[in-house]
Amino acid sequence: MEEPRSDSSFGGKQSVDELLDELVELRLPAMAEQIPLVRMLTHGVVSRADFGLDAIADAKMAVDEACAQLVQLAELGSQLQCRFRLAPDGLHVIVSTRSSDPRPPSDRTFGWHVLTTLSRSVTAHCDALPGGGAGIVTIELVLNPGTSA
Repeated sequence: MEEPRSDSSFGGKQSVDELLDELVELRLPAMAEQIPLVRMLTHGVVSRADFGLDAIADAKMAVDEACAQLVQLAELGSQLQCRFRLAPDGLHVIVSTRSSDPRPPSDRTFGWHVLTTLSRSVTAHCDALPGGGAGIVTIELVLNPGTSA
C-alpha cells in the first residue's frame, strides 16, 4: 500500500525533496523602506525549510544586511531582486541590483563581517552591463539550517 503523499496546495507540509526544486523570487524597489518585506519573506522561507529558531534569526539578519549593502549601491529607480532556493547544503540566497558603480561591496566593512559570521559562505560580484558605467551587483549567501527548536 502506498503512503499518502502530502499535497501542499491543500495545506499539507512539503517534504525537503519537494522544496529542493522550488525557487522563491521577490522583486521590489531598491529602497531601504522595502527591506522589511524581504525580511518577512526570509522568515517564511526558512520556517518552511525547518530551520531552527536561532538559524531563522541569523538568516533574517544576513539577508537584511545583504539587502542593505546593495540598496546603498543601487541606481535610483532600480529594483532589488531576491532569490531563495533550498539545497542539501543550506538555503541559497541571491540578492542583486543595478548599480552605477560596477564594483561589489567592500569585504572590509562591519556589514561584510556580519554576513560572513551569519552565513556558511558569502560571495559578491559585479557583472558589467554593455555600454560601461553600470553593472549588476550581486551578493550570494548560503545559510545554515541549524537544528529545529
